Amino acid sequence: MQSPSQEPRPVGRPAQGITKKVSLTLSEEEWNEIEQSGMTKGAFVKDRMRKAKKAASLEASTALQPNTQFERERRSVDYPRHYAEERWSIYQQFLNEELPPDDVIEAAKKSMYKVLYPNQAENAVLETRDQYICPFTGKRFSSMDKLVGSAIPTLIQWATAQQRREAERAAARSQENS
Repeated sequence: MQSPSQEPRPVGRPAQGITKKVSLTLSEEEWNEIEQSGMTKGAFVKDRMRKAKKAASLEASTALQPNTQFERERRSVDYPRHYAEERWSIYQQFLNEELPPDDVIEAAKKSMYKVLYPNQAENAVLETRDQYICPFTGKRFSSMDKLVGSAIPTLIQWATAQQRREAERAAARSQENS
């Protein structure tokens, strides 16, 4: 028996939100896509909603900035200086041809460290580019133009399937009424 000072332990799984039943009518291709994802139907829908929200947020943030193809930013990248040093030693060990003179190798190393690790930084600092994630397919693109160009045929295919389903439903309803 519990003592009065102890709170009862929660039972079951903690609530994650509000549960509502939903019925979806999707094309065979769309159902196949969900099945091939390996996710449950609910997880698939949540994942798509999260991706769409993230893409909309990215689009909103880039709409306020100059019209560039990429959002560019110099930032620290998780690539420590000792990784680059290890790569140099591996390169030199497995190079089958004769190495250039030591002063050439040292000049090349110095140049790389100066550019990738400015001011003796521990991690590499370089320009990175954000990608655009398609809210329809989840694919990544280097520009909005490429995303839209890829989305157009997909959306046309989906709209065609939708019209076909609606026509089939209308035909079935009229046949029932006859």
